[in-house]
Amino acid sequence: MKLSEVCCKNCGGLLDFDTVSHIKNSRVVCPHCHSIYIYEAKHSDIGAQLELDAERIRLKEEKENIKEFWKFKKLKEDHKVGFISLLILFGIPLFGFLVMTTNYLIAHRPGQIELPISEKKLHGENYKNVESKFEDMGFENIKYEKVRDLKFGLFAHSGDVSEVTINGDNDFKKGDNYNKKSKIKIYYHVFPK
Repeated sequence: MKLSEVCCKNCGGLLDFDTVSHIKNSRVVCPHCHSIYIYEAKHSDIGAQLELDAERIRLKEEKENIKEFWKFKKLKEDHKVGFISLLILFGIPLFGFLVMTTNYLIAHRPGQIELPISEKKLHGENYKNVESKFEDMGFENIKYEKVRDLKFGLFAHSGDVSEVTINGDNDFKKGDNYNKKSKIKIYYHVFPK
C-alpha cells in the first residue's frame, strides 16, 4: 500500500520509503542532506505522517469493502426478485392448467356417464325405447320389471314406463353423473294376468 510522499524538513528532498512494511529500522535518513528522522515516534513528524497515511489507507479499504458488501447484497436481492418473478411466471400457467384439468376431470369423470334426461321425462315412453336410450348412453346393467297395475288402459298403455331407478334412486336429473356399471331398473305397466 502506497503512502503519500514524505519530504525532508531540511532540504525538501523525498525520503526513501514507500510502505510501512518496507521500513525495517526505527529511523529514516534523508539521502540528500543525511538528516535523521524517527518514524515510529507518534510525536515525530514522520511518525504522525505515517500513522495518518496508514489510517487513510485503512479507511479507503473499509469503504471499498462496504461498497462491495452492498453491491453483493443488491445482486442477491436482484436474484431473489428474479427467482420470484420466474416462480410467478411459471406458477400462474401451472396453476391454471391444474384448475382446468381438475374441472375437466370433475365434469368428465372417467367411467362416469352424464345423464341427458331426467327420470320424470321417461314416464309414459315404451320401456324398450327407454332401454335403448340407456344402452346408447353406455350403461351396461339394464333390467326391467313389470308392474301389474293396468285396469282399463285409458291413462297408460301396456309397456309404458311407470318409473326408472338408477342404483335404487328414482330422483335423478339431467346432468347427474353415474358409473356405467350402475344398476338401471325400468318399471313398466302391464295388465294383470
